[in-house]
Amino acid sequence: MDNHLERGMGALAERIGLDITHVGENTMEGTLPVEGNTQPYGLLHGGMNGVLVEHLASGIAMMNCPPGLVPVGTDLHVSHVSPATTDSVRGVGTVIAQSAGTIWVKVDIFSGDRLTAFGSLTVRYVKPRT
Repeated sequence: MDNHLERGMGALAERIGLDITHVGENTMEGTLPVEGNTQPYGLLHGGMNGVLVEHLASGIAMMNCPPGLVPVGTDLHVSHVSPATTDSVRGVGTVIAQSAGTIWVKVDIFSGDRLTAFGSLTVRYVKPRT
């Protein structure tokens, strides 16, 4: 298994303050500050939930990617439950299903102990373009 995580999580993760706090065999957790990632009303921008789902799920897909292939997200879903009321949100990603060519990861997002959003990303493993 290639370690695609050596490439890092990209410039966007740095820019928005995403911090990976835990990496397990089929799990990944991270935090994202609310400040600096808000919409005009001062709430965490809903798109940031999508970014958090995409980053954590992609990280898990990278860890599980077969040699010679690259992970490509194909289907992102995010549901917003309630606004974040803490300084940061915490995303918890877990593999739901996996085959030789795809992986499906669910991510729950919490403000403190309260669920604020959840989503999933389906990732296909494909040959890299040259």
